[in-house]
Amino acid sequence: MSLFDKIKKYWPFGGHRMRAIGFERALTIDQPNVFIEKNILQPKPSDHELLVKVAASAINPVDTKMRSTYQKDGQFRILGFDATGEVIGLGKNVSKFEIGDLVYYAGVQINPGANAQYQVVNESLVGHAPVKISVAETAAMPLTSITAVEILQSFGFDVIENEGIGKSVFILNGAGGVGSTLIQLAKYLGLTVITTASRPESVTWVKSLGADYILDYHQDLHEQLIQIKHDKVDYIAILQDTNKYWPLVLESIKPFGRIASIVETSGPIDIGPLKNIGAQFNWVFMFAKGNYGVNMSSQGEALNKIADLLDNKVIQSTLTKTYKGLTVDTIKQATQDVESGHMIGKVVILHDEEPL
Repeated sequence: MSLFDKIKKYWPFGGHRMRAIGFERALTIDQPNVFIEKNILQPKPSDHELLVKVAASAINPVDTKMRSTYQKDGQFRILGFDATGEVIGLGKNVSKFEIGDLVYYAGVQINPGANAQYQVVNESLVGHAPVKISVAETAAMPLTSITAVEILQSFGFDVIENEGIGKSVFILNGAGGVGSTLIQLAKYLGLTVITTASRPESVTWVKSLGADYILDYHQDLHEQLIQIKHDKVDYIAILQDTNKYWPLVLESIKPFGRIASIVETSGPIDIGPLKNIGAQFNWVFMFAKGNYGVNMSSQGEALNKIADLLDNKVIQSTLTKTYKGLTVDTIKQATQDVESGHMIGKVVILHDEEPL
């Protein structure tokens, strides 16, 4: 590091500076310097943005996918698409928040993420944080909650208590972040919830969240559906390997049923059989609204609804693991947890040793 760089690190030319953890190349998690720390300019909020002092952020599978496919060698990229923190700055047209508000959000995929001391985010994408759970518990929830809500909306629900009584949903991969939230919201709607798990700890987890039936994905799933007298279901949420489970989906969906997937395909899938039974298939990608500026306020509204459910103990946070301190090591350790493929619930990094 040159003398000039050393001076810049501690003397904020042109504005305040901040610490951020990110990467510049698509390295594997076991390679040295897969993540690096930089001291960069603190962002300034534009007209409709909040400046947030980030208290905690979470790691999701999307982080690992974005890093592994990164092509802009040498350009520093900050990830982190779950955050909670305090509003410390307002754009001139902000109307929904004030300085000092505690907020939570997922943000926008195409913008710098939350693995930094400060972040700017459009106010439409932000919710008021729950007040009766911890900072870490809050940070675990935004991305998966928005995704779960948008899945249920694709099924035709408004996420109102008991509006799904008498209907059934089959959630493929219930123990992950999205599945853990979706199980709880589906039970709030009154749906009969069928999900998949195999390891004893995963089975215990999804049962604690309210799943009515837990199927072993190592065994014939359609045969297990027949055994529990749910060989046909009203709704199916594909949260893992769309291609692998597509034949099962076609076999198991009811006439006029609805299917949603959050997992990109590795090859073509045949949706033709859905036509004659009037069934619908939807992609759900929660970043699409923010990336394209479409109906963004629906995500802030969803987070306010989730905060209310959390504060009233209707649902619980899906936090299962916490690291303390925003460092290269904690980001790497949390990412390794996610990349292991055996993560139950969510992993969060508290940015300060002591939470707010």
